[in-house]
Amino acid sequence: MPKKLPILNIDKRGRLRVTLSSSDEVRDILYALLQLIKIGKVATYGLLARCLGIEPRSVANILKKNPYPIIIPCHRVVKSDLSLGGYTLNGRKSPHFKKKLLILEGVCFDSKERVRREYVVNAVSELLS
Repeated sequence: MPKKLPILNIDKRGRLRVTLSSSDEVRDILYALLQLIKIGKVATYGLLARCLGIEPRSVANILKKNPYPIIIPCHRVVKSDLSLGGYTLNGRKSPHFKKKLLILEGVCFDSKERVRREYVVNAVSELLS
């Protein structure tokens, strides 16, 4: 039986919307979106959630189970206030490692340990350019 493909739409504001029929499709599309975040940039859980039609917490829960951290760059996803949020590596919470990875990729932080705005992807269209 052939797999059902996700439905992709662009809304009136030019934002990508994805209609999915299973949690595996949500995960697969999320992982594909992560691959589009360029080195030296980050996206928020909220941006990815809006694109997929799910809650930001659901994005975080999927990323927590990422079997290939770094290859599927979940370290490039931060909270809406631009603080790091969580990061799990080999079953251990490792927020300091997440920050080190981002610094190695050229991301800079402000005095409150938040990602500076110029490093944030603000729309899915930026991922596609």
